[in-house]
Amino acid sequence: MIDGSLEEFDNMKRNILSTLLGAWLTMVGAVAHAEDIDLFVDNPASATEAPNVLLVLDNGANFSASATFPSCPGVTGMEAMANTTGGIEQCALYKVVEGLEAGKVKLGVMVFNANGMFANCPGDDGGCLVYPITEMTETNKTAMLAWIKSWKTSGSTDATTLNIKSNNNKNGAVMQEAWALFAGRMGLSGRDYTESRPEGSCGKNYVIFVGNSYNNSGNPGEGGNVSPKSALEGILSGSSAAMNAFPAATTVQKTTLTGPLPVSCEGGGSFTFSGSNQENKGWYADEWVRYMHSQNIVTYSIGLLSNACKKEYEALMKSMGDEKNGGGKYFPTTDFSTLVTAFNTALSEIQSVNSVFASVSLPVSVNTQGTYLNQVFVGMFRPDGGGNPRWHGNLKQYKLGFLDGSLKLLDADGASAISSGESGFLAECGRSFWTPAKADASSHLYWTSLTEANCPPAFPAAAETPDGNMVEKGGQGYKLRALTPSSRNVLTCGSTCTTTLADFNSGNAGISKAALGNAAMTDAERVTLIDWARGLNSDGEQIGTLTTADAKLKMRPSSHGDVVHSRPVAINFAATDSDPPKVVVFYGANDGMLRAVNGNREDGAVVGGKNPGEELWSFVAPESYGLFTRLKANAPIIKFSNVTAATATPKDYGFDGPITAYKATSSAWVFATMRRGGRMLYAFDVPSASPQNPSLKWRIGCPNQDNDTGCTAGLEGIGQTWGVPEVVKAAGHLTGSTLKPLLLMGGGYDRCEDADPATCTADSKGHAVYVLDAETGTRLNTLATDGSVIGDISAVKDSTGLLQFAYAADTRGNVYRISGAENAPIGSVAPASWIITKIASLGGTGASARKFMFGPDVVADASGYYLLLGSGDREKPVSDYPNAALVQNYFFALRDQPLNSSWLSEEATTNCVGASVLCLDSLLPITDATPTSTSLAAKKGWYLQLEPTEQVVTSALTFFGQVNFSTHQPDTGLLTGSCSAKLGETRVYSVNFRNAEGNDGQRFTDVVGDGLPPSAVGGLVTLDDGTTVPFCIGCSDRPLEGSEPPLPPSAVQPKARVFWNIEQ
Repeated sequence: MIDGSLEEFDNMKRNILSTLLGAWLTMVGAVAHAEDIDLFVDNPASATEAPNVLLVLDNGANFSASATFPSCPGVTGMEAMANTTGGIEQCALYKVVEGLEAGKVKLGVMVFNANGMFANCPGDDGGCLVYPITEMTETNKTAMLAWIKSWKTSGSTDATTLNIKSNNNKNGAVMQEAWALFAGRMGLSGRDYTESRPEGSCGKNYVIFVGNSYNNSGNPGEGGNVSPKSALEGILSGSSAAMNAFPAATTVQKTTLTGPLPVSCEGGGSFTFSGSNQENKGWYADEWVRYMHSQNIVTYSIGLLSNACKKEYEALMKSMGDEKNGGGKYFPTTDFSTLVTAFNTALSEIQSVNSVFASVSLPVSVNTQGTYLNQVFVGMFRPDGGGNPRWHGNLKQYKLGFLDGSLKLLDADGASAISSGESGFLAECGRSFWTPAKADASSHLYWTSLTEANCPPAFPAAAETPDGNMVEKGGQGYKLRALTPSSRNVLTCGSTCTTTLADFNSGNAGISKAALGNAAMTDAERVTLIDWARGLNSDGEQIGTLTTADAKLKMRPSSHGDVVHSRPVAINFAATDSDPPKVVVFYGANDGMLRAVNGNREDGAVVGGKNPGEELWSFVAPESYGLFTRLKANAPIIKFSNVTAATATPKDYGFDGPITAYKATSSAWVFATMRRGGRMLYAFDVPSASPQNPSLKWRIGCPNQDNDTGCTAGLEGIGQTWGVPEVVKAAGHLTGSTLKPLLLMGGGYDRCEDADPATCTADSKGHAVYVLDAETGTRLNTLATDGSVIGDISAVKDSTGLLQFAYAADTRGNVYRISGAENAPIGSVAPASWIITKIASLGGTGASARKFMFGPDVVADASGYYLLLGSGDREKPVSDYPNAALVQNYFFALRDQPLNSSWLSEEATTNCVGASVLCLDSLLPITDATPTSTSLAAKKGWYLQLEPTEQVVTSALTFFGQVNFSTHQPDTGLLTGSCSAKLGETRVYSVNFRNAEGNDGQRFTDVVGDGLPPSAVGGLVTLDDGTTVPFCIGCSDRPLEGSEPPLPPSAVQPKARVFWNIEQ
């Protein structure tokens, strides 16, 4: 929670689903092992249908305007349009089509209609489809290239040439015509597209509009007899009624877009469309684009401009390409080269819909200052397509900034970092920090093993830059591969794990053959394996044009492992806020390494002798020694829910959990969890003056996943360490008069939860909240719970930052309050005397077997707190878990008044007979309508029922009175209207925390790309220009996009922070 103010679905649908799933359950049986990564390989990428792309060209009078362009480079036969703006567009399109990879896209062309232009284009209204949408096979590419060559701008059309020019612009009408083509309706031209609608039913339809304002006569217009405004408003009648928008446009979609929009033409400034008299000026093009976007038709716009261009046209094209209107982007161009780049960038984004699963479940983190530095770190991974255990990973850096008036995630070049295509992931031609400049691409042809370019054709597949949406390219991985393997600073703590760390190399006798997983290996095999684990390319993976012998001396291409769940943390070691930042990023990967990296940008400070992006050190835990044999062999394959191979085994993990830190006087204490990688918690001391020289403070937990041998005394019940160790201070924990930091940590995850249904018992692991001394690791209290506590503990602090209460949730659907005594704050009570109270029981069995996998977000009100959290089982994201699919999940807002002694006890005699807790009957069920204040006041919170199989898969984050969270529905084969069945269906919700009211009547937005999104991250960020603004990453329909936090229908200004008190 950042800031809080003081202030049914159809039963028949559920019964049908229950019947179907019940039958399915009898056939499938229980699945023994479940993980969220099932989603990524259980549904491997397949050869799905290529997207439909319609190029809409402005072929008005300005098409033959003079331009210095005597010939198309390397192409003959286009002399008819030489030295014209149309010739520039003709040549650019030719080059783009020529460079398309066969079979990746379907392409067609539409222009403004003109009498006699084409047999299928009657009259003089609307648009003319001069080239039908056709799959670009090699044969069809050749045919289209010949057709492009045939263009001319005068004379008549015959069997070999096409007079493509129209004398009048019809900007709004041509966009209605484009819609009619995709919708199978009638265009304003009078052509009926019922029988010629492009194939493909999943809404992968795109328009690229190219407008021509190359001189001062290049303006939009609206010739013709039929009104695009009337068609949008649905008022055409008779035979023209088929031209009306269908389904009917909403009131908002009919509202005219006015601006103002910033422009560069005519000396710059801005342009505002008048609210009236738009109809005959071509200005209805952007209103049609907005409507088309609601019908899953995405529009990109490209402007061919000169120093004589017109503000009016530039503004219209900018509005058409605005993501909020058309869903795509706007590209201003000035010549042949920039026009080709714009075409290719748009097509790259469009085609990325079928890329690998790099867009799913990406942990996002920013540095840990109270007002964040403008550095956004994204950990990422790409699963192996064959189900093998070695996955590529990386850490990349971006920034936040305003672009066309909206807060966005930006790349190193200041461009939008997020694709406008259907992937919702990183832009294909973007460049992250630490990645070589695009101008240097030819000097970095490293990835010769890759065959598909992420930003074609300007940058070949082998180029390290731009890294775009390619996980393995650029970023920290690029910096890591530049190291000399023997110089890498890899540390470990040996079998005894003393505070002094040892080198992880073949000279360390403590790294035994048995510990590496094979006591029978030879001495030479041991040396080779350890060198390989350090990154040496022992097996000769292909590197550029190097010989195998030379490649074996380098860092291997796969030296940076996958960052699946680790949540990075970044610390600024600068002495004061006015000093240049000295940022170090700490994060884990599943190659067994915990990493510390110089997190500054390229021009930032050297830290610990390392340049920005370079690794200061990495650490291998003894629990991870056994990973390397399997990773090097890249076998056996991973056991996913749909894999039946007898040799398959579950994926191995290293430091796969979240990282947190505490800034002490002269050092930082870094706490690292392992998630599925183990049951240990590690603490490191990292000196501020020399962060390249860490020491081990302590390690606690259990070194073995399958038994309790070697466990820290009192921690035999710990499970896999999943949650963030929450750093707090309390008045009752001191040394002398000095407050000592504490850690609050959930007991962890037990693999019994993986079964469907879960097979956990009272003796399973993780049934506790642990209170630890942060400096020594000493266990001060174990607070017992009914189920495993795997989410973060939510701390409630007073105005001085001292702990007053804490809240936790478990996998049995229970919520708990930690306090100093019954109905009393923690105050000065010593941690050993703290108590835990169950305040809500919302789980059960069967359809009520709800799990809380994330801790609650906490918002203060006048009399207590709102606890905001949702139920779901993120570890079962696919359709192979019928018991999990039967569970009815909810999002909850629970009110707690910890100082009110009757708050819980009165429930035992009213709503929850015999139990002094909040139960479902204590809460108000939310319907489609916003509840009244009277009905809310009669209950102690509310719950929002989710759809069948829908589950909450992120923590909640509350901003300006709006709580944000995301859900996911697995693909059960029963979802209707979903074109992303392979990744299920994902939504991001934003509702008022008091009453579940949505914005503009909408509680959620569908997430582009679907899959499992990261939890939202938010706060205040100081941008590069020095301004400080609120931000949220994960609050929009693109999970990695930065944005300003959503505001409630009636904006509520934040008045109180509950527990956002970050150590400086």
